[in-house]
Amino acid sequence: MAARRLLLVEDSSTMRRMLAMKLQEAGYEVVTANDGVQGLAKAREEPRPDLILTDYEMPELDGAGLCQAVKSDKDLRSIPILMLTTLGAIDQKVAGLEAGADDYILKPKSPDDFRELFQRIAAHLRIADLRAELAKQNRLLEAAHKKLTFELDLARKVQLALMPRPPKPRGVLRLAVRYTPANQLGGDVYDIYRLENNRLGILVADVSGHGVNSAMLSGMVKALAAPLTIAVLEPGELLAGLDVATEQYFPEGYFCTGFYLIADEETGLIRYAGVGHPPAIIVGPNGPRTLPSNPGMLGIGMVDGTAGDTDRLEPGESLVIYTDGLTDAMDPSDALFGEERLKTVLQTHYGADPSEILNQVDEALHQHTAPGRPADDINIIVLQHPAE
Repeated sequence: MAARRLLLVEDSSTMRRMLAMKLQEAGYEVVTANDGVQGLAKAREEPRPDLILTDYEMPELDGAGLCQAVKSDKDLRSIPILMLTTLGAIDQKVAGLEAGADDYILKPKSPDDFRELFQRIAAHLRIADLRAELAKQNRLLEAAHKKLTFELDLARKVQLALMPRPPKPRGVLRLAVRYTPANQLGGDVYDIYRLENNRLGILVADVSGHGVNSAMLSGMVKALAAPLTIAVLEPGELLAGLDVATEQYFPEGYFCTGFYLIADEETGLIRYAGVGHPPAIIVGPNGPRTLPSNPGMLGIGMVDGTAGDTDRLEPGESLVIYTDGLTDAMDPSDALFGEERLKTVLQTHYGADPSEILNQVDEALHQHTAPGRPADDINIIVLQHPAE
């Protein structure tokens, strides 16, 4: 290993020669300077010194001034500086430390003094090495973080691109969607299917957790559900089939909830089923009502058939399917946004355009969670039969 490079700044030629000789005998490479100005110039030369030893009292630029100049230079500030003082020079010690010296030591005169000097130097070199290693690791972590952030942002764009836009209406029903992941990637997923005979299939699922793992599994749910919808299964049959299909892909501890409906775009008739999912809400002139889900979880192979039901969106009514990140959102006192609050907001604005209903929910949610934000992904779909 190459010898560690020390810069010795001392205006006394006798002391400078003696210290340089002793340090070289101890195995160090020594560069000398006879005042602070020359010392600062040599500190900036390559290769940089690993440590600086400096006297306090020197012409032109004293030790304190040298310390201040070195510590204010971004390329030099990490170099440890040991101030050499004379016995009892408390003011010099304080001034040197205030200027940025890392330590001070009496100018050595005896063998024991030199032993202490060598140990102080070795200790500060170890500290400097640890700081350098920490700075290196921080740079690596920062680079890795930037790379990860770039990749997550790219994955977010891909995920959002896979979320379909509401299709053009073929009948009386109107549709709006809002998807807000808690992080770059979310575990909620939805899909919209144009079925034959002017029927519309809508699937909403919520994979446990959020982040990369949940996002990948949500994509798997989306891919596995598509062929089931093509078979035009009843909603309950589709969810049972999705449970079987996802079981082989979901790692232990992961599951999802789901809600699927088939809506007739001309009559507003709805066939629906849910597993473990929050109930859908219908609001309109006659007040709110819910479309409940069945208990259970998807992705663990325990759904043995799923009962569904029917309803009808009458003119002036809006149906809202959402994930639990909405109702579970907390205010600063940990109070939930809750289903009743959501019903109140929806009932107040049931006749508004579907996109405006989403805006009103967003505003109420923002007021509830401020100054924070929801901790989970939120997906909301509004299906409306406008008033005649």
